[in-house]
Amino acid sequence: MTKIKGWMFALMGAMLMATSCSDTEFKNGNEDAGTAAPKNSSALVSVYSDKSGSEASLLVGDVLVENTRTLKLNVPAACETVYMKYNTVSGTTAMKEFALSSPLTRSADESDFLYETNRIASVTLALPEDAVQPTSETDAGYLFYHNTGVVMFEDGWPTDREIWYDEDFNDVVFEYDLKVTECQDEERMAIQGSKEELLLTLDVRAVGGMYPTTLGVVLSDLDSKYVDRITAKLLLKGGQGTMRELKKEELSAADKVIVDVPNWCWNNDTEGPNRFAKLTVDKAQPKGTVITLNGLSSLDNDKDGEPKNYFQVTPGHIREGLPMLRAEIRLIGKEGLTGDERKAQLEAFEKLILDTKRQNFFIVASHDNNDFEIHMRGYEPTSAYEGTYNDLVQKTPSLQGADLYSNERGATWGIKVPVGTCHIYEVKEGKSLKFQEAYPDFYKWLDSKGAAYKDWYLHPDDEKIVKAW
Repeated sequence: MTKIKGWMFALMGAMLMATSCSDTEFKNGNEDAGTAAPKNSSALVSVYSDKSGSEASLLVGDVLVENTRTLKLNVPAACETVYMKYNTVSGTTAMKEFALSSPLTRSADESDFLYETNRIASVTLALPEDAVQPTSETDAGYLFYHNTGVVMFEDGWPTDREIWYDEDFNDVVFEYDLKVTECQDEERMAIQGSKEELLLTLDVRAVGGMYPTTLGVVLSDLDSKYVDRITAKLLLKGGQGTMRELKKEELSAADKVIVDVPNWCWNNDTEGPNRFAKLTVDKAQPKGTVITLNGLSSLDNDKDGEPKNYFQVTPGHIREGLPMLRAEIRLIGKEGLTGDERKAQLEAFEKLILDTKRQNFFIVASHDNNDFEIHMRGYEPTSAYEGTYNDLVQKTPSLQGADLYSNERGATWGIKVPVGTCHIYEVKEGKSLKFQEAYPDFYKWLDSKGAAYKDWYLHPDDEKIVKAW
């Protein structure tokens, strides 16, 4: 295939750009307020990327539409229409199809192609005649911004491989979900203090590498001057929305919050190694709030004298229905801000969704008595690791002069893909698998510079992917 140079992965999940909720949900910073579903939801609609109306295809939830409403959405590249689900006056639900705006034009220059599996598009919604109509009690005092997806990492950086896409990208796999709440109503701004907040969840799906210990994210430019209080939780997320809380720290004003669970197990475990988890939220770092979840190395079920079975990637050892270890973080903005201070805080929270470069995901791999912090291509190391990163680049000729966390061949050790994309098995029939084998259209899409095979992630080789998610 064509030699790949000067590119960057910017693969993003579905993003909600504007929706609404009742002000009864936003309780001036009280725990578990601000992100609940509206109480009066009969006139609110949801928008999906396909007519199935599945949770994975949800783009926008609980949207208030009066006459018409135009939304900007982050949709899969292959998506040309969206589907609005609404309540009818007869007590049923119905779907209505709406066309999206024209896709973004793509440059013919390979160096300008960002390898995006999503695109920004707008849609104008209108309520059909049979829809339940909004009343004066249906309130749009808040906006919700939403971004979700899957992150897949390799743990080998800075080791250089001639063909980077021969990797399997399952050494660490986790799902992320960000919801930013923003007060928009002038009256409520005075009452609520113009407060913004973020609810972030990180769910560990698989660990297919020997070295990873930690996953994390830098929320770039969201630092202590914009974050008033922190709530941090460790949970086990099961099916049907079930949750089992392991430990939490609520509404802390400290710069650094640590939630440490030195010993935990799944409910159905009768034997196996002790597991541990440690969640750290540090809002005082120079580049923004840094969040880390340590404990990945304790997730497998290995036993002495038996072959290594990596967590949720080894055929015959996939534990279907097993809850995922979840880190949940709530960052509450400062109250009572006005003028430029208000605008700066609002922008810092908004851009966590609108500018995905502000979502700087990474992992830590430990081997040879060293910790290696690994980010996606084009993203900076944390301030704590910056010196070590620069030293390693100087010692590795192929990394010199390249983009951050890349090399002269345009490699990446991490990718973001749309929500619902499955990770691949570690081996199949005794043979190690490669990402290009499981997703053959992905590399055709790369060669076309995004003009063709836009839905590559919807057409995997079913025999090579893990379908438990």
